[in-house]
Amino acid sequence: MTGIVARFDDWLGEEVGPRRGVVVYVALVVYYGWLLIPIVYLFFSTFKTSQVIRGSKLILVPVQNFTLAHWTDVLTRSEFQQFFWNSVIVSSGTTVLAVVFGTLAAYSVSRMEYPGRGGLIVAFLGTSMFPPVLVLIPFFLIMFQLHIINTYVGLIVAMTVITLPFSTWLLKGYFDDIPRALDDAAKIDGCSEIQTLYRIIVPLALPGIAVAAFYSFVVSWNNYIFVSILSTSANTRTLPFALQLFQSQHTIDWGSIVTAATVTMIPVVVLFAFVQNYLVEGLTSSGMKGP
Repeated sequence: MTGIVARFDDWLGEEVGPRRGVVVYVALVVYYGWLLIPIVYLFFSTFKTSQVIRGSKLILVPVQNFTLAHWTDVLTRSEFQQFFWNSVIVSSGTTVLAVVFGTLAAYSVSRMEYPGRGGLIVAFLGTSMFPPVLVLIPFFLIMFQLHIINTYVGLIVAMTVITLPFSTWLLKGYFDDIPRALDDAAKIDGCSEIQTLYRIIVPLALPGIAVAAFYSFVVSWNNYIFVSILSTSANTRTLPFALQLFQSQHTIDWGSIVTAATVTMIPVVVLFAFVQNYLVEGLTSSGMKGP
């Protein structure tokens, strides 16, 4: 077995670069093709009739039974529209707060020296690994005392609490890799700490900020358990609850559920398309390498 592996490794050696490239690209196509099959099937199922979806015969592209009825049913429901805009408001608010406060906190622990700084850094990492469900009930009681249950403010605060520790930890890594000489040069030019942050640090850390923003948006967009406790009506509930609109005690409209799931997924895919360059750079470089 060792000999086979050694011969295969020699065949993929640097002197045969094209072979290595072919094998790598074929492996990537197979891997990602396998991952995309469920998503492609989900998308085409939105155009199938309910009978075809429930049938035992596997049909990928609905040529003969093509229909737009599920899209019409989903997009014209006032409850679904309300849930969609609730998700937009909560996720956008969470993203803004997580990025703003995460940037300020990351700059503080990265550039400033003060008592307890080391413990604060460990707390950021430890909090991000802490299961949020364990603090759900105390969180609800605090929100109840503040009278922000079933409000946008309560949901945005809850989602920010969930996403802020990891966002801060991520941004700190980027700020650490930016040379401190740039800070000194900015201060010599008369910049304050805030001016140094937003004129020097933030432009250099845009890939990391994009990753933090994308993470915050996706987590708040897809969160179900916190919304189920902190929201009690359709006025503030978000899209993860929209799938319940298309099922009753005795029937399940699979076509509309699949379509609603697809609509829920579209904003995340569109956002990823806009920030993918920053995400790739952010996830691979972890920041700017300085002397």
